[in-house]
Amino acid sequence: MPIFFLCALQISQKQLRLFSMKKALILFSLLAMLGCTLSVKTVNRKKDAEEAEKTTALSTYANNYFWEQLHGGHYENLDSVLFYLSAAYNENPNHLETVAHLGFSHIWALSERRKLDTIPPTITDHGTLALKYFGEAYKLNPKDPRILGFLADLKMAVGSISDDKSLVTDGYFNGKKSIHQWKEFNYFTVGYSLSQLSHESWQFDKALEWQWKTLDECYCEKFDREHPDITKYLPMEAEEDDLKRKRACWNSWIAPHNVEGFYMNMGDMLVKDGDWQKAVEVYGLAKQIPEYESWDFKELLQKRIDSAQVNVQKFREPVLAGQNYADEDIMMIHSSVSCMACHQMSDADKANYADFDWERYKKEYKVYGH
Repeated sequence: MPIFFLCALQISQKQLRLFSMKKALILFSLLAMLGCTLSVKTVNRKKDAEEAEKTTALSTYANNYFWEQLHGGHYENLDSVLFYLSAAYNENPNHLETVAHLGFSHIWALSERRKLDTIPPTITDHGTLALKYFGEAYKLNPKDPRILGFLADLKMAVGSISDDKSLVTDGYFNGKKSIHQWKEFNYFTVGYSLSQLSHESWQFDKALEWQWKTLDECYCEKFDREHPDITKYLPMEAEEDDLKRKRACWNSWIAPHNVEGFYMNMGDMLVKDGDWQKAVEVYGLAKQIPEYESWDFKELLQKRIDSAQVNVQKFREPVLAGQNYADEDIMMIHSSVSCMACHQMSDADKANYADFDWERYKKEYKVYGH
């Protein structure tokens, strides 16, 4: 499930239709045999990992400011977020937390661009910069499959924007590698990006299947697709002792509505696939989450439930890159809340996490892989 950024990256169907299905299946089989031996290419050739945890007063301020603005949903303050993070990066370009947050901030800028009154053509530059910073973050910690998943998404997005078929393909198979390393997290991360492709494509079918597999992994058994219900699984959160599963499968300070956002997106994908009745059931799973009442996007979810059948055609229509739409008329991946659906804190959430110790949490849960 999503735990860090749910972001709308621009990937065209044209770029991912690179080879016939027959050739694709042969290639997938070969890559499956290769497994984790696939190399990951990045813009930067080398980074100094010894400096990755060296914090300063500036880096601490910049990264805390990032979280404050992210959780507050303050897209309008992104220029300030990037200013402080860039200043901290100039002080120590090898500080992993700063490098990763620069990548996340540029994704946020690109993803929720429909918050802008006018979307400038330069918005795509955020994708290029996010690709650079996630490449650096991966160099600093190549053992973090979360970073690899985001890097894969950015390669597919930037490759699509720049008409670079090789980069798109590289991103896809980096994504497959990231899934192998952390299924609960990256089935969603990679599948979310692919959800914007044609409902008739094999890539979309695979991405939707990955959402079901996320539930299998998170709930430790084959999820009942015919009668979706999560009531019996809710007690598992308190009992969960697997740190990776706890991070990816439940709500947390990082993503206080991680699970609600997951079900809204999965419902959107089912609608696009034409199974709007099943989508209504999956949308409804979000209402079973204990934190649902404090979620800022309950009304948006209800609009999707009420309009599920009508939205089948709406969600299949092309979304023009520079045009604004009402959030209820487009999939979550394309909307102005593609990140905030999981990460925005309501006033009730802020009160709930008032005593939360972020420094302790990120060390205990190895948020930056150390």
